[in-house]
Amino acid sequence: MDKYLRKFVNYCKREFKDELIAIVIYGSYIENYFKKEKSDYDVFIIFKDRIPRKRKNINKRFRRISLQYFCNIDDIKRYILEGHWAIYITLLKRSKTLFKTKEYNKLIQHIRNMPHLKNNNILGIERKRRYIRNVLIKKKGYDAIKWALPELRKRLQLLTYIKKNSIIWDINKNLELNKQILTIKENYFIRELQKKESTRSDKFSKSDKKYSLHILDKLDNILLES
Repeated sequence: MDKYLRKFVNYCKREFKDELIAIVIYGSYIENYFKKEKSDYDVFIIFKDRIPRKRKNINKRFRRISLQYFCNIDDIKRYILEGHWAIYITLLKRSKTLFKTKEYNKLIQHIRNMPHLKNNNILGIERKRRYIRNVLIKKKGYDAIKWALPELRKRLQLLTYIKKNSIIWDINKNLELNKQILTIKENYFIRELQKKESTRSDKFSKSDKKYSLHILDKLDNILLES
């Protein structure tokens, strides 16, 4: 942890005491493209039962902390059962704990054994299909890249999970495992999008946005037919 994160974690431990079971970080900070002057810290704060009414305090005190989830154990389980694939794979495959307790270890074990994950996540894709496209249309530059790439990666991860019963985060591995469903051009576009994210590039044109939506539609249709 850097100095800023240490200060944040110590504050949470002091304020939330025994209700706090985990502080989890993911995103650019652990993906090796974090920029000290620009990047936010993407964080989960997970509680045992009661969720304290102090989220606004954190937002004011730690402006660079991006609280993606501020919830309890039951919330996490419910989100995943409702089809939030991103929470599932992030907690299991692409996050680091800044603080955790035995209750968090039990939660992770429970998540690993959750039933009916495949069908729930495909339903989640179907429910959010229009929303995702409407949001992406409004995004520009790096913000559009940060939105498009995770959505493309998520669909490739789901296809790998359905076909191979394997949970793989890395986008290049997922592209390789699903190369038969993408053209060379589509494959290349996604790899270039990943490079742009890692360098915080703003180069995302209207045609890039249109092509991202084209690939999203293609992957969604394959998922819904699977």
